[in-house]
Amino acid sequence: MEAIENATRLKARLLECTADPARPGWLRCSVQVKGSGPVDDLPSLVPAAVGDTLAVLVGPEDRAQLDAIKPGAGVVMQVRLRAPGVYTAVPGSVGAD
Repeated sequence: MEAIENATRLKARLLECTADPARPGWLRCSVQVKGSGPVDDLPSLVPAAVGDTLAVLVGPEDRAQLDAIKPGAGVVMQVRLRAPGVYTAVPGSVGAD
């Protein structure tokens, strides 16, 4: 399978974040999608519709930004589809909405 560089901009409501058991320092965050769109010229491979809930892996570099966002609050991020059903946040793209 060939990897395709991709990105999708999400506006969402943060539901919860927990430590990812398979990746030390990473978080597994559940977000409820409020809107999605393209990022620059990259294809959007994330099938996110308003109301969908996605599990997004967020790396350690964005932990401080997520720690400042309370569950239920708005969040924006760019996400990539890495494998079927595996979404990761683009480093440095996570913030409050």
